[in-house]
Amino acid sequence: MLPSNPQDDVPTLADLRPRSMNESASATITPEAALARDEVERTRLFLKLCAVLAAASGLVVPFVSGSLAVRGLVVLMCAAAVVIVLFFRRTLTAELISSRRRWGVVAGLLVLCSAVAVWFFGVFSPAPMVGTFGIYFLCLGRSMRIALWAYLGGAVAHVIPSVLFAFHVLPDPGLLTPTASTGDMLAAAAMVQVVFASTFALARGSQRATRDAVRKLHAALVQVQKREALLAEANLELDQALQGGHRGPFTDRRVGDWLVGEIIGRGAMGDVYRAQLAEGDQQAAVKILHRSLAMEPAHVKRFLREAQIVERMRSAHVVRLLACGNFDAGPGGEETPPYIAMELLEGHDLAWHLRREGRMAPERTVEMVDEVCDALAEAAAADIVHRDLKPQNVFLAMRAGAPPTWKVLDFGVSKLASDPGTLTQGAPIGTPAYMAPEQARGERVDPRADVFSLACITYRALTGRPAFAGSELPQILFDVCFAQPVRPGSLATLPTDVERVLAIGLAKRSDDRLDSARGFAAALRSAFAGSLSPPLRTRADALLASAPWGSRPR
Repeated sequence: MLPSNPQDDVPTLADLRPRSMNESASATITPEAALARDEVERTRLFLKLCAVLAAASGLVVPFVSGSLAVRGLVVLMCAAAVVIVLFFRRTLTAELISSRRRWGVVAGLLVLCSAVAVWFFGVFSPAPMVGTFGIYFLCLGRSMRIALWAYLGGAVAHVIPSVLFAFHVLPDPGLLTPTASTGDMLAAAAMVQVVFASTFALARGSQRATRDAVRKLHAALVQVQKREALLAEANLELDQALQGGHRGPFTDRRVGDWLVGEIIGRGAMGDVYRAQLAEGDQQAAVKILHRSLAMEPAHVKRFLREAQIVERMRSAHVVRLLACGNFDAGPGGEETPPYIAMELLEGHDLAWHLRREGRMAPERTVEMVDEVCDALAEAAAADIVHRDLKPQNVFLAMRAGAPPTWKVLDFGVSKLASDPGTLTQGAPIGTPAYMAPEQARGERVDPRADVFSLACITYRALTGRPAFAGSELPQILFDVCFAQPVRPGSLATLPTDVERVLAIGLAKRSDDRLDSARGFAAALRSAFAGSLSPPLRTRADALLASAPWGSRPR
């Protein structure tokens, strides 16, 4: 298809979210499932730690003092704890964690082992602090009942013997016994209770915060997916609008030597039809001027000037002219508006590719710029300025048996650089987000205006964002003339030299830009190769020093 389209770039979802997001995961994992997975992995790690601590305790106990029977009992409990914990860890699943009975048995065993360790080493030794690990872990779980029982079990298992030992109701059998007064021992016991209670509160607070964060993230992902679905639907509708595929006023009529079929695209000045040579099989894209414009001689002249310009160009990267006509009379004597017949291209324009890919790989971007520059160089040699270079007017043509070729479309608003006259009465012509500052001001333009537009296209292809964008036309034109776009390296990983080349291409003054599109293409290729010339580096650094990326006039 051949048409240029007046619509600007449609934002892609890559502009709204990080590229590393796993869409399929976000679509299938609920907050509860995510928390369950996290709890399983956290439990495996905790049980492994418990097994290591129990094994270490069992190995140390035989070498400390104390009753042989008591030490043997402690070793047996440590061994039982290791076996049960490792078995539970090996068979652990999210469903098993959800089983309060089974999980309660394991939690009770851990609390019992902790109480025995405290009793053996001493309630006033550092042993009770080990229990805080278990309280913290168990309180992170989903079950408030298990969390409460874990906290109360540990607290009671410590406070009752502590009080009995402090008041000397029972002798302290621990290996580490205090010589302090009753008041000191009660104060120490109270501090342990404070630590237990603080651990319980911290764990439950962390559990709530984690659950809330996961739920908020899930809600955000759901919203992103909704926007993605809406964007996909909008892209589909846009593709249908661009491709046309429906009847128009001239469908099934003969225009010149061509039999006109369905509409395959729409432009600002006319509709584009698929057509076939009446006396042959050759296919073509026939652009027919809108009836409302055909009554104005200036519009007709500007429309037909595209045919005159394209006819003079031989580049493989310019769409080929087949025929044109001006109010030709049909076989039945009816008069048809002006038309241009050009080669029929199969493929999609750059805007279509960017809507789907977000941004292009550097290699593809450099290749595209090189081929577009071939067309612009021939235009410049013919003293022609395109004036409406944008992603919709850069087309990747697909041909059977030949490599894809980038072609420049729509020379309908181009002009001779040496011609002081204009068919637009001094009004700015082009697409605001891609026109040069001097073009936006309605001033005279030369090929360096196309260099600016090409730099805008390159910026869009490499970063995934237009250099200048906004919802209001005056704001876009103001930014084009006075503001600097966001630093490209903050949007994509790019060499500093590439940023320098873009800075030169996007310079507000035409004298500060490269003189030709070929110069821009060569500089871009050198920048990616790391061989940008020192003079261009100095030139770019001076421009960025006076107008840094992202700066706006005060």
